[in-house]
Amino acid sequence: MANKKLAPPRSMGRQLNYTTGACNAVCQKILERYDLSLPQWVILSAVWRNSGLTLGDLAAYSGNNAPATSRIVDRMVDKGLLLRTPDAHDRRTIRIDATKAAKELSHLANFFEDINAVLLNGFSKEESDMLFSLLERAEQNANNWNEAD
Repeated sequence: MANKKLAPPRSMGRQLNYTTGACNAVCQKILERYDLSLPQWVILSAVWRNSGLTLGDLAAYSGNNAPATSRIVDRMVDKGLLLRTPDAHDRRTIRIDATKAAKELSHLANFFEDINAVLLNGFSKEESDMLFSLLERAEQNANNWNEAD
């Protein structure tokens, strides 16, 4: 007996979740040859651009909470990609820097451009610009709604 094909509702959240899942799969497929996960690349992309960031800086940049960011950084320290160094002026603060091994992967700094090219294949520049603008507006609408009250 065949399964009944369900027609999903036209839901912004559903579409964004499915698109995000597809995008993440593309990212992982490309990054796996470098033994990196997408969350690790996000951390590296910040450290490549700004050395000496704190865990708080990295958490804010990545959108992860501090404990999750710390676990990602710990795994990257274990892999020899990052160094944790006490701040020279405040020993309670730990600075995160790229190792030589991480710097050798810095050709991936603009990896997001490759992903954009995959996702926006067949889009005109105007369509691409409009999509980013509409997504930014939708995000702002959600943030405004959440902040109301």
